[in-house]
Amino acid sequence: MFYCPPRDIRVSIDVGCKHHQVAVGLSDGQILEEFTISHDPEGFAIFFKRLSELERKFQSPVRVAMEGYNGYARPLDAMILARGWQLYNINNLKLARFKEIFPGAAKTDLLDARKGLELFQLQEHLPVAKDVLQIVTEPPRENQIFKRLSRRRKWLVNERVRVLNLLQSNLQAVCPSLLAITPDAGSLWFLNFLTSTANLTELARLRQKTVQKISAIGNKYTRIILSWQKQAQFSHEVEWVGEMIQQDATRILELRHQIKDLEGKMAALIPQSEIARRIKSIPGFGLVSTAELAGEIGHHERFIAEPSFALYLGMAPLSHESGQHKGSKTPR
Repeated sequence: MFYCPPRDIRVSIDVGCKHHQVAVGLSDGQILEEFTISHDPEGFAIFFKRLSELERKFQSPVRVAMEGYNGYARPLDAMILARGWQLYNINNLKLARFKEIFPGAAKTDLLDARKGLELFQLQEHLPVAKDVLQIVTEPPRENQIFKRLSRRRKWLVNERVRVLNLLQSNLQAVCPSLLAITPDAGSLWFLNFLTSTANLTELARLRQKTVQKISAIGNKYTRIILSWQKQAQFSHEVEWVGEMIQQDATRILELRHQIKDLEGKMAALIPQSEIARRIKSIPGFGLVSTAELAGEIGHHERFIAEPSFALYLGMAPLSHESGQHKGSKTPR
């Protein structure tokens, strides 16, 4: 009798923006199917229907490799994991290195999809192909939420910086003396002051009692404002730029509120995440850094050793040497 090793169904997906190329084969190297699906519910239904038929026919487990896990592949990657199939992420940097050593005669989506099947075959035998396919295990729910919240917060913070720079630039052109009354144009009291009237020029005519009623403005800032009003001047551009300045100030206030709301959600989530609790216990790590790390790490099991973890965090530089040159570079 001859021993027949168990076969598995191997799937490689070349991920695109609107369409994905799929190549399906067996562990013995045989290619079963090649087809294209659209990135929509109809395309996903076709994908799972055809693979389910093969799964029943061969009575074999399904293993799927794809680029762009948690990127363009969404939500297909999550649907694959929910199906109970084993999912592999194709490491783009290691794949590029592999292609440099074993370049193809041409490049098409179909050839790229077949390359994934080759990697399945070679990963256990060829050192350069090792770890190109990385097993994906879904991180804990709380860390998935951290990732979304922290990335959203970063996006809003960057928007706030852009809008604030524009506001300061316009204020400098319209009324530089108004901008000069504060070292921080993004401070709450100054933004509330800018948005307290229907017209920017009316700020120079507000009475002391009215100024004191504005939120976050106390006696100190009231004196500063009253002093500015005595010599306030606006350029002719205020007629059309003043409204823009007030709109930007209103947007910054909205962003402050949204960012604060996200931070509140992150703080409430920390007790539920083991990684977040550990990071938060380290001196120097605050709310934002804790949430970002917990979200991006997901779970520590995805790293085979501490050096891999350190490299992912950017804490371990890569050697960059040639001849007499000795140096290092930051990992991407």
